[in-house]
Amino acid sequence: MSDLRAYFEALAERWDALQPPDRQEVLHRLVAPFDTLLGASKAILEVGTGTGALILPLKERAPTASLASIDLAGAMLERARQREVDALLVQADVHRLPFAPAVAAGAGFDLVVCHNSFPHFADKPVALLDLARVLRPGGHLLILHDLNRERVNAIHSRAGGPIRNDLLPPGAETRQLLIEAGFTNVQVEDTEEHYVAVGQLLRPL
Repeated sequence: MSDLRAYFEALAERWDALQPPDRQEVLHRLVAPFDTLLGASKAILEVGTGTGALILPLKERAPTASLASIDLAGAMLERARQREVDALLVQADVHRLPFAPAVAAGAGFDLVVCHNSFPHFADKPVALLDLARVLRPGGHLLILHDLNRERVNAIHSRAGGPIRNDLLPPGAETRQLLIEAGFTNVQVEDTEEHYVAVGQLLRPL
């Protein structure tokens, strides 16, 4: 077991207690600007679901889409199952996704949502390429953080251990990473409230 996985396995039991009381309201506001994109998606992959807090906001905005949620830590997924009993939950590593390429018949996703997980991708170029592999042409990638880059990086640095160097890159660096992975129409926002990156994949990998 990797140090990162062990860290989140141990954190799962107290994760929800560490969240602010308005957590669900914050998450709804975070995804609200993407209502049109979510509503048009037939298949969505959520990367780093943790205890499943984002599943309900995604389902409410994409009620007809199939939603698969993955996480590295099994204990996190056990908590997510308690929250969302009917969710499709898969323990998986974003660098080696257990899904067929989008070019296969009936395979792939229209939208990939990475919520509060991007800093933990040990090899971001490899992870982005594997996400692109399972994303259908015309599909989108969303990298969402409900805190800005400065606050995310400060939290991880203070936490220490295996996440002390799991940092959000500057916007220009994230944009370049997405472009190199084949994404176009890339936009990155780092405001006082959040950090959001969006890219579209126009051709299969």
